[in-house]
Amino acid sequence: MIKWCFVLLLIVSQHCAAKLTVVTENFAPAQYLDANNNLVGDAADIVRLVLDSAGIDYSISVNDWSMTYNIALRDPQTCIFSISRSPERESSFVWFAKLAQFDTNFYSLKSKGIVLTSLEQAKQYRIAVLKDNYSHHYLLSQGFKENENLMLFNSFDNIFKIIRARSSSIDLVVIPAQRINHEQSHLLNELQLEPLMPINVSQAPLYFACNKNLPNKLKQQLSKAFALYESQL
Repeated sequence: MIKWCFVLLLIVSQHCAAKLTVVTENFAPAQYLDANNNLVGDAADIVRLVLDSAGIDYSISVNDWSMTYNIALRDPQTCIFSISRSPERESSFVWFAKLAQFDTNFYSLKSKGIVLTSLEQAKQYRIAVLKDNYSHHYLLSQGFKENENLMLFNSFDNIFKIIRARSSSIDLVVIPAQRINHEQSHLLNELQLEPLMPINVSQAPLYFACNKNLPNKLKQQLSKAFALYESQL
C-alpha cells in the first residue's frame, strides 16, 4: 500500500511540475488588463495562441515588473513576456520569439523647458524609471546612479501618478513611445509630456523568454511552437 501511494505521489508531482508558469506585467499596448481585468494586447494574444497550439498546460499571472522579472530569473518552470533582449540579459534567459519593437524615450513636461542632447547631460536631472526594466539596467551601465539621478518605480502607472501628484520631484521620465501613444488619458493630455531624445539609438526588441533552467522537453515544445507560428506570418 505504501509503495502504491509513493508511485501515485510521484505521478501527481510529475504532472504538477509539467505546468508552465508565465509571468508578465501590465504594459500597454503589448499586454495589459482591460476594464474587466482580462489580459489583452497583441503580445498576450500571440503567447496564448502559441502555447494553446502546442498543448502546453500553463497559467499567466500579472504583477509589477520587478516581481515579474525576478520570478522568471529564479524559477526554472517559468517564462516571461514582454522582455527586452539586451546584451546584459542574454545569458540569463532562453530566448524564443520576438513579440514587438518598442522605442523608449526621455520625456519631460513642456512646462519645464528642458532640452536634452546626450546621456551625459541627462545625469544632472532626476529621472523616473521602471525598476529592473531594460531602461533601468541600461542607464546603470552608462554611469547613472539609483537615488541620485534615477528614481525607481515598480510600475508605469506609478510613474504617471508621480507626474500628476508631485511633478516637481522629478525632471524626466523614461517611457516607451508606444505606451505614451496608447495612454490617451486626461492625465497625459493635461500634462503635455514631450519626447526629448531616445534612451538608446539601437533599442532591444521585446521577447518571450524563459528561465535558463527550463526543462528540455518544454524548451523543445516552445521552440517548435514559436517556429511554426513565425513560419505562418
